[in-house]
Amino acid sequence: MGQLVINGLALGSIYALVALGLLLIFNTVQIVNFGQGQLLMVGAFVGITGAVQHELPITAAWLLTVGAMAIVGLVFMLLVYFPLRGRPPFLVILTTIAMGIVLENLALIIWGPLPVSLPSPLRGPPLRFAGLVVSMHQVVILGTLAVVLAAQYVFLNRTRFGIMMQATAQDFEMARLVGIPVRTTISVAFALGSVLAGLAGLLVAPIFLAEPTMGGSLGLKGFVVSVIGGFGNLPGAVIGGLLLGVTETFAARY
Repeated sequence: MGQLVINGLALGSIYALVALGLLLIFNTVQIVNFGQGQLLMVGAFVGITGAVQHELPITAAWLLTVGAMAIVGLVFMLLVYFPLRGRPPFLVILTTIAMGIVLENLALIIWGPLPVSLPSPLRGPPLRFAGLVVSMHQVVILGTLAVVLAAQYVFLNRTRFGIMMQATAQDFEMARLVGIPVRTTISVAFALGSVLAGLAGLLVAPIFLAEPTMGGSLGLKGFVVSVIGGFGNLPGAVIGGLLLGVTETFAARY
């Protein structure tokens, strides 16, 4: 049973990372990005392109993916959000779904339909204690979630720019009137949200092979996790992700 909990926590951490990226965008523009799962898939394939196809060191491949995903996030914003500003929110949400479909088909054209694996950034024998086995990649997953959650909390609540992002979410027009660079805060939110999706893709690819349709279910689970944790609540999203991961693991076992 303990081993199932460990496996479930690792899986749930990936769901939580997807949710954190989704909430970062939601907390700034009050829009749910249903293309977040497809951004995860793109991040996984960018990492595979660097580490597997071009044989870059895994650290360099991760850094390449982070930079590329920030750019992808900005392009996503320019194509999906800015053309529809001031329109009903459901139009933007439907457009994120449509963009997700576009990303899936582009991935199919560029990388093909066959599943591909990505090596873990941390290799070595698993940790063993009290009959439990924790792989080094599970350590990476849990450590990444802890660092991202702490960094995101500090960024949003302890930095001037993070507070400006929250002010933009609460009242778009008032934020602009008091001098907040609204366009910049929104751009940063989309870039960081895309980077978090890319990190989730890098972490999930060594466990489940990357393929163009992988983002659909993971993005949906990220949304479910956000709802379970209370939409907009970062610690709640993490708790919801871990809960869903453990529940899934036990359900599959029993």
